[in-house]
Amino acid sequence: MTGNGQPKYRAGELVRIERESTVGKVMRHFRIDQNWYYLLEGRTELFLEDSLSPVQDEKKQLEKKETIFLKYKFQIGDIVRVKEYGEDLFTIIGFRAELWRYKDSAWEDIIYELSRVTDGQWLEASEEELIYITNEKNAKKLLQQKNEKKQLLPSSKRATGRRREITDIDELLDMYNDYQYLFLNFGEAIYKRKMKEILKKLEALAKSPFKKDTS
Repeated sequence: MTGNGQPKYRAGELVRIERESTVGKVMRHFRIDQNWYYLLEGRTELFLEDSLSPVQDEKKQLEKKETIFLKYKFQIGDIVRVKEYGEDLFTIIGFRAELWRYKDSAWEDIIYELSRVTDGQWLEASEEELIYITNEKNAKKLLQQKNEKKQLLPSSKRATGRRREITDIDELLDMYNDYQYLFLNFGEAIYKRKMKEILKKLEALAKSPFKKDTS
């Protein structure tokens, strides 16, 4: 019933029978005990107004369904690099699809959630920003080999009060081993170049172990 007591539906309008989820056409309406009842086309019983809902257009009742096939280039556990993050390695820990729909255009974006291997820093990146390195299975093998591998160069054991310089040497040794590991497994020239740079710094520190290399 409308606010002024008039019937909500008129003859010829389409309505949905709530308990049946079917659509019928209003033929007539009746006022009985302050309530409006409706006779629908092809039906013999009367329907109380509250048992009906409006259907303005049959076409609006047709749900538009869309089947979308998404191809993921990367999988959870894959090791990747991210553009603008240099040689840092990241593990894919999750991903999601974002669907964009407009009147004249439509597209899908796949967003990956990442964790940096070295410190666990969380990052989001699109598929176009990622460079595949290896899958989860191979990554586990390589990391295990890396952990079992002995250091190529021994760490300095010289006792001294100048711990900053000794720490520099230890850090450089760790960096050298990391880049050597990457070069041996992935063969990219940038890792070999980093190894050479670190060796030069180590040579400078070896000549003057308590003087930082400022070159």
